[in-house]
Amino acid sequence: MPRPPFHRPSSPCRRWLARAAATALALATAAGGAWAQADFPNRPVKLVVPFAAGGSDTMARAFAEKLGAVLRQPVVVENKPGGAAIIGSQHVAQQPADGYTMLWLGGGSLTPVLIKDLKFDILKSLRSVVSIARGGMTLMVPGAMPVNNFSEFLAYAKANPGKLNYSHTAGSILLATEMLKSKAGFEAVAIPYKGSTQVATALMTNEIQMGIDVPVFYLGMIKEGRIKAIAHGAQERSPSLPDVPTLAEVGVRDLTFAFSYGIWVPAGTPDAVVEKLNAAYNEVLKDASIRERLAQAGVVPVGGGTEVHAQTVKAEHDMWAAAAKQIGYQPQ
Repeated sequence: MPRPPFHRPSSPCRRWLARAAATALALATAAGGAWAQADFPNRPVKLVVPFAAGGSDTMARAFAEKLGAVLRQPVVVENKPGGAAIIGSQHVAQQPADGYTMLWLGGGSLTPVLIKDLKFDILKSLRSVVSIARGGMTLMVPGAMPVNNFSEFLAYAKANPGKLNYSHTAGSILLATEMLKSKAGFEAVAIPYKGSTQVATALMTNEIQMGIDVPVFYLGMIKEGRIKAIAHGAQERSPSLPDVPTLAEVGVRDLTFAFSYGIWVPAGTPDAVVEKLNAAYNEVLKDASIRERLAQAGVVPVGGGTEVHAQTVKAEHDMWAAAAKQIGYQPQ
């Protein structure tokens, strides 16, 4: 018995079938993506700190432990130092935009005002998740230096021209120190370091005679007298260093050493994932032990919505631009 002839669908029918197939595929893909986001996270999450171990990562590790409990997945801290935070930041920006790789960084130092030929734009390549905390950096000197306050330090610096070195681990610290030198009227030579561990060693061995940095890593050494803190760069005194006056109190007005902590993910990370991470970090910020650690570090917890940290970093970029213009500073 002969087979019936095969009839190919007409052109309108073929187009309809193609559209239907495409629609079904798009719906399936969207549903799969939505399911993946709803299931986030279903495996360990990485938190990258773009500095050497022993500095900012001490606070990051405390957050990672609490965050893991909230997300019900391990949060692993990974140090990727170098390039004034650029190496670690670019690494995160190049990862899949799925929320499984986060960056712990203020971001205020990643600006062409501070870094010569900077091609990386943190506000475009990354997306802010949450603002962790804000505060100020502290001016420190070796414990063996024969000064006990900013006035004595300034007299010592002016009496020893060309003999003072200072540390910097980021462009913001370099510009902050240059601004301080300009306003206070003394000279010192910049020496770059990878992280706070190296800076602390350099201070205690008198390799450098001053350093401006986030104070959390140095608190034990300051308490023991191996390092002296002589001025704080926030608008108010640090809760962890209540006896250290602010720059304004020692006579250096219209200058702050502002910094912030925040969390970033690759640009393009879905809203649902960013919102879930934001909610988890805000939950961690309610933890009494975390708030106590932040207070001990001399910073104020912030939290809030997903765009808060990006807005803070934009304001920091504007601040550094104004400072650089004031003294004619050129990026390094």
